[in-house]
Amino acid sequence: MGKVFIIAWKEFLATVATKAFILGLLLPPFFMTIAMVAMPLLMNKKSPTVYGHIAVIDKSGMVAPRIEEAFSLEKQQERRDQKAKEVKEVIDKGMQSVGVTGKTAEQMKQQMDASPAMAAQKMLAETRLTVEVLPPDTSVDEAKQAILKATGREQATDGNAARLALLVIPAETVKSTEIEDGRPVFKPYQLLTAPRLDIEVQKDIRGQANRAIVDSRLTDAGEDIAKIRGLMAAPTAEEKSVTATGETKINDVAKLLVPGAFMFLLWISVFSAGQYLLTSTIEEKSSRVMEVILSAVSPLQLMLGKIIGKGAVGLLILALFSGAGIAALIFFAMAELIAWQNLVLLFVYFMIAYVTVACLMASIGAAVNDITEAQSLMTPVMIILVIPMMLWMPIMRNPNSMFAQVCSFMPMINPFIMILRLAGSEPVPVWQIPASIAVGLLTVVFMCWASAKIFRIGVLMYGKPPNFTTLVRWVRMA
Repeated sequence: MGKVFIIAWKEFLATVATKAFILGLLLPPFFMTIAMVAMPLLMNKKSPTVYGHIAVIDKSGMVAPRIEEAFSLEKQQERRDQKAKEVKEVIDKGMQSVGVTGKTAEQMKQQMDASPAMAAQKMLAETRLTVEVLPPDTSVDEAKQAILKATGREQATDGNAARLALLVIPAETVKSTEIEDGRPVFKPYQLLTAPRLDIEVQKDIRGQANRAIVDSRLTDAGEDIAKIRGLMAAPTAEEKSVTATGETKINDVAKLLVPGAFMFLLWISVFSAGQYLLTSTIEEKSSRVMEVILSAVSPLQLMLGKIIGKGAVGLLILALFSGAGIAALIFFAMAELIAWQNLVLLFVYFMIAYVTVACLMASIGAAVNDITEAQSLMTPVMIILVIPMMLWMPIMRNPNSMFAQVCSFMPMINPFIMILRLAGSEPVPVWQIPASIAVGLLTVVFMCWASAKIFRIGVLMYGKPPNFTTLVRWVRMA
């Protein structure tokens, strides 16, 4: 076994001691940190104020006064303050949905002014718009000519403020003359804007026009506007989960992300280590270094050493990223989302998944001469690795369904499925955990046996790459 561990150590250092591997581990968190620090500074710049006026041709005679009121300076500032308030509410709900509460939530709220979300509030478009009501018989073609002079990016105002938009409201938009299926049918109105007008400003103009038109319709029908809007307001629900320790807020985001995070973590570490193993095996075979190594060790020792070495690389990736994730959960006071038993099982299922995939990669690497030839043999392996991704949503929604339980005992994919189920919201029957591990270990034994035979023959075979039929023949004859 001494030679096996020497090869394993060599394979481990050959990967982790490279600049590419170190940068691959360090750069993602580095760029994320830079983005979190730089984004608030970049977004902290105040959005330029939009100046100009909105022309209104109101043939109903009921809408224009409401639009004038909606675009008074007080109302414009009031809407901007309301948007800022809504952003804060979204942040609060977001923190509650992922389980950030108590002292941690208070600390985050105190630091809100430096956060990207609060910087976004400062970027809300500030408007200084006025309304010009045109006579009902004004030519629309003539009225919209003034819009051609506007850029939508004016930065100052004077007595001749640019015309940024034109609203043309027919009388039939407010007063219906047709009935269809018992409901009044109204004619649409026109909203013509400058081509570069801020999209948020366009949305505000459209929203206020819609509100003014609906209010005019209600007034024309003799209805109480405040009462109708109160009755039509969307109801809110206070959702909680009932647990043995009492009622708790429903953590919808955690229910979605935590199981997926566990599975993706397992997938990334297994696939990365397997890919390193495939590449190194092909490189050593194509450069004939393999022949020199085989003069000192047996093919089985070489294969085991390479699998152990690259497995240590995958385990390092798993430890680093899972450690970062756990540290983040502890920082946000959400450590209760992760059970320590699941972390132990994550390691167990990693070993099963990695050795299974590594045996496939070692077999393919030994059987081909370059990476291009490996593509055709890699296709079935990639399909197997993608299957858990495809099953993520249906299993997450019902982790103890018959379908999920059957998938938990399917060779090669059962480690990924079990990790997804264990991190879910429903407890997995206890007997299924050792049973799935047993299935995984049997798969590992079979894959090691078959791969050892393919590796022993293919490692010194050159020329035309084998197909799957040939690989099966090698297993049977070796």
